[in-house]
Amino acid sequence: MPNLLLDFSIVMPMNRRATLLLAPALILSGGVFLLPFLWLVVTSFKVRGEGSLLMADGFSLANYARLISDSYFAAVFFRTLWLSALATILCLIIALPVARQIAVSAGRAKGLLLALILVPLVSGALLPSLGMLHLLGPLGVINSILKEMGLIRSSIKFLGTVPGVVIGLVQAFLPLMLLPLVNALSHLPKDVEAAAATLGAPMPVIWRRVILPLIAPGVVAGSVLVFCASLTSFVTPQILGQGKIATFGTMAYQQASLVLDWPFASAIAVVMLALLAIGLGIGSALTKLFAREPDPVSAETGITA
Repeated sequence: MPNLLLDFSIVMPMNRRATLLLAPALILSGGVFLLPFLWLVVTSFKVRGEGSLLMADGFSLANYARLISDSYFAAVFFRTLWLSALATILCLIIALPVARQIAVSAGRAKGLLLALILVPLVSGALLPSLGMLHLLGPLGVINSILKEMGLIRSSIKFLGTVPGVVIGLVQAFLPLMLLPLVNALSHLPKDVEAAAATLGAPMPVIWRRVILPLIAPGVVAGSVLVFCASLTSFVTPQILGQGKIATFGTMAYQQASLVLDWPFASAIAVVMLALLAIGLGIGSALTKLFAREPDPVSAETGITA
């Protein structure tokens, strides 16, 4: 009993101290995210007064019904989903060999490569998108090189097209895929690949049967990050889409800033947040599922790492 009382006397002040230390962060999070989010949800159930920019009294599901019933908004919704999915798949394909090379690098080379990965993230969304304008424009670097090589006569139109937006999304969010993959591959046992190669397995089989199952949590984490970021992206589709490729992000901006229909823009934002929550939930469930699965190497050979 005395030991139990002593434990409580130690734990209680520590819990109180931890609560006090967390209080500023909790207050800031509540003020910056929770209160605006609640206001957003409440506003989404309002409607704009007829002939007025002010919101009418009462609550309504009209904004959500409009999102479901209007074919234009339904088309924008599905376009946003498949653009995000395509960007995620392309990021995964590009990131796997790059992350593998970074993971096997050592010393300053690895640190330099990781620093280069972080450059697009710390530079914000605007600067990379403006840089892509110079790359993808009619007189941009890509078209100029292709013309000099004699591969094309007239410029390829990237801006204002779906391929241009997808290229921009991949360029902007590739680091979000690379970082989890580099972390997963860095913790991969070094002798696993060599052992599989010794047994005569070709490299595609090694990747499919050994490496990918082991780094599955990293693949899931990177895919969720890229998909969610692409889903809510505004700057890249707005700049590279030239106003011709509507997504949920650009549509919310237009409704809030140009049409001034804040209730409908709020409904769009709430739907995007719901999709984010679903994506994060699926990612968390898949991560737990892969964590429970047996090691593919030990399952087949009986040898544990």
